[in-house]
Amino acid sequence: MNEWIGSAATIEEAIAKGLQELGAAREDVEIEVLEVPKKRFLGLAKGAARVRLIRKAQEPPQAPRQTRDGKVWVKDGVVGWEQPEEGGSPPRLMIDNRLTVHYQGRLMAKSVQLTEGIDGLSIVLPDDVEPMTHIEVSVDQDRLTAHLHWQLVPGVQYRLADQVPANAAQLRLEQTVLRPKPLTAEDALLAVQSEGIAYGLVLAEVDPDVFKQAKGSIVAARGLPPVPPQNASIEYVFQDRNEIDLEAIRIDYYEVHGISSVEAGTVLAVKHPPVPGKPGIDVFGRPIPVAQPKDQAIKCGRGVELSTDGNSAIAAVAGLPHLKGNTLEVLPVLELNSDADISTGNISFDGAIVIRGSVLENVKVESHSGTVHVGGLVSGATIRSRGSIVVYKNVVSSDLQAGGLSIVQMKLASMLHNIRDYIAKLERAYHAVSWHGKNVSETLLLNHLLELKFPKLLAEVAALGDLYSEVSHQLRPELHEIVASLMVSLNPKGTRSNLELATLTRLAEHLAEEEHILSIEAVVDADIRARYLQNSRLEAAGSVIIEGQGAYYSTVTAGKGFHMERGPFRGGSIVVNSGNVTLKELGGPTGVATSVTIVSNGRIKCQTVHSNVTITIAQQRYRFDEPALNVQAYLVDGSLVVHGNGIKLVGE
Repeated sequence: MNEWIGSAATIEEAIAKGLQELGAAREDVEIEVLEVPKKRFLGLAKGAARVRLIRKAQEPPQAPRQTRDGKVWVKDGVVGWEQPEEGGSPPRLMIDNRLTVHYQGRLMAKSVQLTEGIDGLSIVLPDDVEPMTHIEVSVDQDRLTAHLHWQLVPGVQYRLADQVPANAAQLRLEQTVLRPKPLTAEDALLAVQSEGIAYGLVLAEVDPDVFKQAKGSIVAARGLPPVPPQNASIEYVFQDRNEIDLEAIRIDYYEVHGISSVEAGTVLAVKHPPVPGKPGIDVFGRPIPVAQPKDQAIKCGRGVELSTDGNSAIAAVAGLPHLKGNTLEVLPVLELNSDADISTGNISFDGAIVIRGSVLENVKVESHSGTVHVGGLVSGATIRSRGSIVVYKNVVSSDLQAGGLSIVQMKLASMLHNIRDYIAKLERAYHAVSWHGKNVSETLLLNHLLELKFPKLLAEVAALGDLYSEVSHQLRPELHEIVASLMVSLNPKGTRSNLELATLTRLAEHLAEEEHILSIEAVVDADIRARYLQNSRLEAAGSVIIEGQGAYYSTVTAGKGFHMERGPFRGGSIVVNSGNVTLKELGGPTGVATSVTIVSNGRIKCQTVHSNVTITIAQQRYRFDEPALNVQAYLVDGSLVVHGNGIKLVGE
């Protein structure tokens, strides 16, 4: 509002009212009195005062005189500067953090104001990076292949970016990528030859476009590989078997394993003579020598003759071929083309026994020096042999032992191993508690520990005594002294008045020696093979292999391992002295108690393990409370490790 007309009782009141409406001071308006109030008698006002207020036009403010600021710019990588006029602001540079800037001798960060011009300004750019071509030649360990590796590494050139003149400018880096010189076939050849590679160069076969790649690796040279010699080998043709389809619904095990004796004059083994090798040449042009092939001879035992050229082993008599270690023998054979039953009676023979039928209830079959082959099943019978036992059908409610004395030696070695472990634990327990009872005698404290914490040690000693009393006449006299010392020092039923730590230490040392000797003596490859197992007991100095649909409620003891990759092992126990146990399924869905024990060392592997299954390796146990898949158990640094369901169930 620039004009106001109004009235009041007096002129001054009207002016004041107008100034208030215009929001102006008196000097900012022009005042025109339109009507003066008239006076009446005694000075009283008659009528009102009327005024007009007009806002004065304001003159525009006079602009202050501009003062020119200083300027700075960058042109072709060089900083330029223009001095400010008096009162003007000096120019300022913003600093890229990749630059090193000093001004008047001081290191500047972020920005610098050029108050003293640019004479004291120092700008250091990052070092340029030259483009490079890295070439490397590698030679395989056998020196038969050389590889060329290369990588083209671009370079970088730095400069200051141009900036237009301004009071404030940014020092900004520009970088230009410098491409390296492409690799050529000539460069590659020179690099390879400089490493001394001279034979089998194949660079001429490489497509030149390959070298245009920024990075690559190619074969540069190939040597001539040596032809290794072939050592002499022996093929035992009597062991040839038909292929077996484990997934077949029905398998003719009789046909697979072939129970067959041989006639005199039958070729049992053929020697394939050694074949010399051929030297090679490495990529450096040096010869690669080859070793001379190793020769070996066929070893013939009783019943076997060597051909005049030494390349064939021939049966001298009719019988059953047998490999004892590396020596080929033909054992006398007792062949029974029918069942072994009440009509044949028990069978005992010093040689191999072949029964083409079954072995039925209450029949005992024993081979004192050979193997036993049964073409049918074994039901309610007993079979013992010095060598292996092969049953091509089922074993039901029967007792099989393969290995003769080796089984006894294996059992004794296992017992000595367990007793030695228990003694070591007893000694550790004594040292752990002896400081509590300094006034208690050593003998008394050891006896207390035996009774309270180690009754299993006493039970193992008692079992050893029982077994030894049955077989002592077959064993070395030295073992008698060890067993006698154990029965005196760790008497499971009587007093142990002379029990001392020193005695236990000596016993443990003797036990370790005897265990080692027994383990060596028990090394006999006497295995047991069967198709199916139920309610039976098997003992083998070697391994036990079940090739059919399963094993139920049976006890198996083996020296070297147990293998059953098809059906379940359900109910009962497996004990292996030292070796691996491989199964498809352990236990059952109803939680039937089943156990696997490895006495000293080995690995347990099973696809499916049900609950209530216990596995033990070297007296370290783990019980499955829930089913698990793909289970493996083994020792690491003496501690049990169990994996299942893709995770570690126990162990460090």
